[in-house]
Amino acid sequence: MPFISGKVVRFFISSLLCCLLVQPPASAKAAESLGLMQTIDLTLTQSDAAYDLRDNLLFSKMDINSAEHRFDTRLVPLTHFGIRQGTGSQQIGLEMRKETDIGSSIAYGMVGNRIDDNAGYVVENSTNAKAYVRVSQGLFRRWGAKYNLSDLTVAQLRQKEEEIKTERARQTLILSAVKKYYDLALAEQLLAKVEKALTRNREHLNSAVSRQSVGLVSKVDVYRAELAVLDAESARENQLRQKQRGEDAFREMVRIADDHAMQVPDAIDKMVPVISESWEEDLFLTRLDWQAYRVSVEINEAETFKAKQNLAPDVGLSFVLEQRGEGNSSEDALSLDETNWAVQLEMMSTFDRFNEESALLRKKVEKAKLHRGKEALQRKITREAREAFQDLLAEERNHQINIKRLEQARMALDLAKTRYEQGLSDNLAVLDAESAYSEAEVNISRSMTAYNIAATTLAYNLGVLDRQWVAMSLDGTDDSASPEPQRMNDVTVR
Repeated sequence: MPFISGKVVRFFISSLLCCLLVQPPASAKAAESLGLMQTIDLTLTQSDAAYDLRDNLLFSKMDINSAEHRFDTRLVPLTHFGIRQGTGSQQIGLEMRKETDIGSSIAYGMVGNRIDDNAGYVVENSTNAKAYVRVSQGLFRRWGAKYNLSDLTVAQLRQKEEEIKTERARQTLILSAVKKYYDLALAEQLLAKVEKALTRNREHLNSAVSRQSVGLVSKVDVYRAELAVLDAESARENQLRQKQRGEDAFREMVRIADDHAMQVPDAIDKMVPVISESWEEDLFLTRLDWQAYRVSVEINEAETFKAKQNLAPDVGLSFVLEQRGEGNSSEDALSLDETNWAVQLEMMSTFDRFNEESALLRKKVEKAKLHRGKEALQRKITREAREAFQDLLAEERNHQINIKRLEQARMALDLAKTRYEQGLSDNLAVLDAESAYSEAEVNISRSMTAYNIAATTLAYNLGVLDRQWVAMSLDGTDDSASPEPQRMNDVTVR
């Protein structure tokens, strides 16, 4: 029996442990960094709203297929078996039916019948068969392709309307993704700034304790420094909650599991919105809700035409030509040696037109409602575009003001620290300057995200927001960390 030494066993176990320790566990993987473009892609592909939009498009295509299927050739079985006291009957046959867009209906088929009688007497010609062609044409109501294709036309218009609404909903998803992304990025930035402020306050507390121990400052300075640390710790806890809520909303939007590590980049670049020079002339062409309104007017017109046409009498004219055979055997019946034809005029509608008149009245009410909403929608589109430009200009001015305030707060903090170290003032001035500097840092981050959201909202209200627009606006970004004032030529006009 071979013998394995203890050194070999220990070497094997040590090697195995090293391999296990070197390979990181799945939970220790680095957090995935999600940029704005990746966030938009995830939102447009795997969010719940994106799936709903794709389902709606699928349903609209199914409606078109159903309307088109009306004009397909259909096979109809003509078969039945019946048993009655003393008598039995069987029928077997097949008919092909097809409707046309001009209101005609064509049917051709073949059918055979057989009667069996066990009552003790003979049934003459118990078997018969016929092959026939039947052509029916609707008059008055069902005459013409416009009426018979109205359902298909409405289905196609509804699909067009659904596609426009889907694209507008995608713009809404992009806007929502941008807002949630910047909310999370801002929360992380504010958390980092609050933690920095907490560190500075703790350093100031240590300095105050040290200076008080040698009699350079009073105990009051230590108390003030301790209160500042407590305020900074409270602000940090509040910001942690805000960050967690922002992350939860972000995960819910892009459907990322809680156990999946992720983070957004620390830096926030300032967008350069790309706006066309002829945006005022193109506003109603680019606003998809206005295009959807125009399609809804076309749908109402098509449905109103059909409702008016339904008031006409439904008269059908049909012509039947058949070859018929009968006898006591299948061979005799299949001879089809008899020719018959018939012309028939049929009234298929009633004198009661209550339902048709109600349907027409409903369409007239819908038309009036669309007419009332036209001017309101036009005013809304114009107002939203104007307000979006005003908001963007206001956010730009606010951002430039915050840049100046940050620089002034930095200089004021340096001056307050210098005077405190020289014993020319107490730490109250330092704490006030520290608070002003922290607030200025927070405001600069908020104004940056507010500007980017306002730029995206402007594109949304102009109807030009899509993935390409966001990418172009980010490609033209300036250095957001520069404290130099920037003019409104950041809005690129193309």
